[in-house]
Amino acid sequence: MLRPERVLIVLHRPSSADNIGAAARVMKNFGLARLGIVAPPAWRGPGRSGEAVSGREDVLTRARVLARRASDLLEAAEISVDARAALAEVSWVCGTTSRAPEGRPRLTPRELAAEVARRSELGAVAVLFGEERRGLSDEELELCQAVCGIPTSAAYDSMNLAQAVAVLCYEISQAGAAAHAPLPAAEPARHATVEALFARLEALLAAAGYLNPQNPTHILADFRRLLARAEPSQREVELLAAAVKSLERQLRTGG
Repeated sequence: MLRPERVLIVLHRPSSADNIGAAARVMKNFGLARLGIVAPPAWRGPGRSGEAVSGREDVLTRARVLARRASDLLEAAEISVDARAALAEVSWVCGTTSRAPEGRPRLTPRELAAEVARRSELGAVAVLFGEERRGLSDEELELCQAVCGIPTSAAYDSMNLAQAVAVLCYEISQAGAAAHAPLPAAEPARHATVEALFARLEALLAAAGYLNPQNPTHILADFRRLLARAEPSQREVELLAAAVKSLERQLRTGG
């Protein structure tokens, strides 16, 4: 059964206040309340109005106009400095993109909704939306265990951000009542734990001379995809991190 309180909709550096407000509104239409926003650089500067308010305050004030009765989602929005911070506590992430990056399953909106519903029974999950003009970068997609694209007409395949949020939120709400295969009882690995493991692993493999210093992330991306397919538990990732830490200690001491 869908646990809507565990479903996080993340907007990565949105540029339009209208899109933020409309996204909050459609989330509330379909029973979802956790909105995450990765703050764009413009939020650190002054607001467009010229008054003594920050860019962030200015954008959120304008977003409330379109959000209307969903403005409480904006008040409670989880604002982060980057995608890693926004996804730290979730156990599974699906990025939205028209591309088909290597090594990750590409889901339809309905398949995404079914995965969100069943995985939310064990922990927090997220759907990550890219900024309006360029979508999600390769680096941001590396943080995702799966990707989802919304089929559109070839005559006009560019979809508005808030409308894309509406399509997927609708599908997620409909999937909540559908039967689905049970998941293992173990707690799934949290995103922050996986990221900590890869930070340690990169340092260890670099010190051992295993990684190409000109492109160290290439091999790590393959390791990421391997781990994503394995779907380890939180305890299993903690064990791997402890093993890497022990190897680091041996390498430093020459033991």
